Amino acid sequence: MKYQLTQESPVIYKLTLELEQDEVQPAVNAAAKEIGKQAKIPGFRPGKAPVHVVKKFYAQEIKSALINTLLAQKIGEVIEKEGLELIGEPRLAEFDVDLKNNTAKAVVILEVKPQIELKPEDYKGIEVKVQKRAVGEKEVERVIEGLRNQAAQWKEVEREAKEGDLVELKYETAVEGIEEPQKGEVAVVLGANQLWPEVEEAVKGKKAGEEGEVEFEAPEDEKYGDVAGKKVKVKFKVKAVKEKELPEVNDEFAKRFGFESLEDMKKRILEDIEIAEETREQEEIEDQIVDALLKKVDVPVPPSMLELEIQAQAQNQLTRLAQAGFNVNQLNPQTVVEMVRPTAEKTVKVKLLLEKVAELEGIEVTEEDLEEEIKKLADAAFNGDYVLARKSLEERGLIEMIKKDILRQKALDRLVELAKIEEVEPEKEEKEGDKE
Repeated sequence: MKYQLTQESPVIYKLTLELEQDEVQPAVNAAAKEIGKQAKIPGFRPGKAPVHVVKKFYAQEIKSALINTLLAQKIGEVIEKEGLELIGEPRLAEFDVDLKNNTAKAVVILEVKPQIELKPEDYKGIEVKVQKRAVGEKEVERVIEGLRNQAAQWKEVEREAKEGDLVELKYETAVEGIEEPQKGEVAVVLGANQLWPEVEEAVKGKKAGEEGEVEFEAPEDEKYGDVAGKKVKVKFKVKAVKEKELPEVNDEFAKRFGFESLEDMKKRILEDIEIAEETREQEEIEDQIVDALLKKVDVPVPPSMLELEIQAQAQNQLTRLAQAGFNVNQLNPQTVVEMVRPTAEKTVKVKLLLEKVAELEGIEVTEEDLEEEIKKLADAAFNGDYVLARKSLEERGLIEMIKKDILRQKALDRLVELAKIEEVEPEKEEKEGDKE
């Protein structure tokens, strides 16, 4: 076998193979004999046609068999000899077989894991700053107030409408240049920017049963949509005015949300906030470390890894939009792809960078690490059944992917251990916002 290996980019190699007669002929004969067992050739019973006859009638099938046997073997030999670490399967660009002379030539594209020039001094002692936010009663009260609003009831009142009220309106809107006025009914909260400002001002002060009218020229502002720059006339009738009735914060209120008592509610909310804050701090530290490393080190991005990451992130984005009530069928798929591409590219770089750190630090994934992760997955998706979870993951070929995820996380944890972390006070504007 003769071969030539040409590096096309930091992650792409072109392999040109030339296979001689002594390599090709035995493989061709073996393929022909195997195909001949079932071959239907005029004048011959199955399995009785000579090799040269099978080669004549089944040339394409023999070629396909050689790709899966001889060629796969030879590519593997080159990969091992050259010490290449492939990402994805080799891609066959050309394959020509001369069945008369028993020779073959192939051109194969190999995508490899990039060589990352990373030294320990690049990642040891990275300086990061993390905002340390105090967590206490004030934060708990904010959450409880949010739950009060969530459980609030709207009570109809006879007074004039004011900001914060829920107002039910019947309306008719006439727009310059449009013949037919638009009619309908709507329920809005005053002060929540759900109405045009001019209309909202006209509604305030009205009681249920009262009517109003307002004319104005809509400003050139996106919030006015299609009527921007046009004269608008809105007639309305207030059908109902309702004020928000917040529940009293007591043990009964707490029980509505699954807590044993108000004290239990406050305790568990505080615990959740503390966990969320710890998670935020950890993510802030990790993000700064990763960003600092990416500025220092060039990480070539393998196309296949990027494509897979883009597909995964695009699907996640579409799922989130669908859950939010957006009609994803209206989206151009390419728009979503381009939207997630920068994040996907960074994600691939970070994965490769962390794998390099793991290599330099001698980090490995133990069977105990794997078992612990599978137990977490079992609790989350398999009702705690470890055996069922592992079997499912093995059948879907996901064990290696999980090992890679564990390896990267251990490398990231190591980077955090090696970093110089400084705790700082929250920025001034955040403090002031907290006081409001």
